[in-house]
Amino acid sequence: MITRTRLVPAIAVSAVALHFQPAFAGGFALIEQGGSGMGNAYAGASAVSTDASTVWFNPAGMLELSKPEMVVAGHVITVKNEFTDRGTTLNPAFGLAPVSGDTVSDPGGASAIPNFYYVRELKDDLAFGFGVSVPFGNSTDYGREWVGRYQAVESAVSVLDINPSLAYRINDQVSIGGGISVQMFDATLGSAIDAGATCLGLFQAGAVPLAACANAGLTTPGNIETDGYAEITGDSVAATFNVGVLYKPRAGTKLGFAYRHGVDHELEGDADFTINPILAAGLFGDTTATAAADLPASAMFSVAHKATDQIELLADATFTGWSSLEELRIVYGSAALQGRDSVNTLAYEDVWRVSAGVNYQHSEQLILRAGVAYDQDPVPSAVLRTPRIPGEDRRWLSFGMGYQFNEQFGMDLGYTRVFVDQVPIDNASESPGGTHIRGVFDADINLFSAQLTYKFK
Repeated sequence: MITRTRLVPAIAVSAVALHFQPAFAGGFALIEQGGSGMGNAYAGASAVSTDASTVWFNPAGMLELSKPEMVVAGHVITVKNEFTDRGTTLNPAFGLAPVSGDTVSDPGGASAIPNFYYVRELKDDLAFGFGVSVPFGNSTDYGREWVGRYQAVESAVSVLDINPSLAYRINDQVSIGGGISVQMFDATLGSAIDAGATCLGLFQAGAVPLAACANAGLTTPGNIETDGYAEITGDSVAATFNVGVLYKPRAGTKLGFAYRHGVDHELEGDADFTINPILAAGLFGDTTATAAADLPASAMFSVAHKATDQIELLADATFTGWSSLEELRIVYGSAALQGRDSVNTLAYEDVWRVSAGVNYQHSEQLILRAGVAYDQDPVPSAVLRTPRIPGEDRRWLSFGMGYQFNEQFGMDLGYTRVFVDQVPIDNASESPGGTHIRGVFDADINLFSAQLTYKFK
C-alpha cells in the first residue's frame, strides 16, 4: 500500500521519469540492409549472395562475387500510425482525471535509411568487404498537445554501423566469414512536463508553499497551458562482431548461417528543461543523464535453391534475442535526483522472423522477385507497450525487380506493404505520479527500396 508520505515525492519526480519511456521494440531493428533483398522480403538473405550487400547478411558469401563490386542503396519507410484515445488519465493521487489534449494523433512520417557496401577478392579463396549501414532506428513525433505527452512527444534513435569483413573459402562447398562492427548510437527523446502536478507534489512534500504554486498558476494537474518540456540527448560508441558460414551441398543449392553478436551501449548525454522558474530551481535544472542499452544478438538461417534455370526458391528464419532488454534505467547527474533513477520494466521476449520468396529470371537482364514474411514483435502485452514505438506483429508482402544495364551497372527496386493489426496500449507509468495511457493504434506502413550496383573491371 502506497502511503501519502511516500506518494508525494514520487509525484514531484514523475515528470522527469516519464521522459525516458523505452524506445525499443521489434520496429527498432531494421532489416532493410540492401535493395535487392526487399523484393523477396529478405527471404534467403544469408544464402543468396546476390551482390555486395552480403557483407551485412553473411560475409562468407563475398567469395561468390566474381568481380570487385560496390553497392549503394537507399530505403524510404512511410508510416501512418494513428492513435485514438480510450481513456487516458492522470495518476490516482489526482482522482484519475482525464488528461486534456488531442485525443487523436499520428506520430508517423517518412524516414530514409542508407546502405553502402564494397567487396573485392584479395587473392584466391580470400575476400575483403566493407559496409556502412543503419541496423537500428526509429522516429516518432506526436506533437506537444496530445493526451499522452507526459510519456512521449518526440523520439529519434539511430545506430550507424561500420563493418569491415573477411571471407575465406575452405573448399568448393564451404566458405566462412566474419567482421567487426563499430556502432555509433544517437538518441533524442522529448516529453512534456506536468507542471501543475509537479508543483502540487512539491507543496505536499513541504518543498514549496501553496501560494507559490497559485501565483504561478500551477494548481491544476494536466493543464496543457502550463506544461514544461524536456529534451534528452545521448550518444555512445561500442563494438561487436559477426560471423557467417555458406555451405553448398550440391549445385544450385546454398545454405547460409549468420550470427551477429549483441552490443552493450552506455549512453551519456544531457537533459535540457524548459519549465516554470519555481520548478527549474528545484528538480528541473539542466543536468547529465546516462543509460545502458543492450542491443540484441541475432542468428539467421537461410536456404536458396535453384528449382529450374529460371526459378530460385528462397526461405529463412531469423532469431533475435530481445530478452536482453529487461529494463531501461536512467541515472541522473543532478544532486536533486540522486537515488531517484527512472526505471521502466520492459520484459521483452525473444522473437522469430520467417520469410519465403522466389526469384524469376525473366531474361539475361531482368529478374523479378516476390516474397512474404511474418515478423514477431517482442512487446509481450498492451500493458508493457510504450508510445515511443507501439509495435505489433507484422506481415510482409513484397515485390521487386533487378535489371542489368551492362557488365558494370545494375539496378534493383523493391516495395513492401506491411500489414499490422490494430494495436492496443494500456501503459501505466511505474511511478505513482505518472499517467495511464489507454488507446489504440492503427498503422499503415510502406517500404520502398532502390539500389545501384557497380562491378569493377
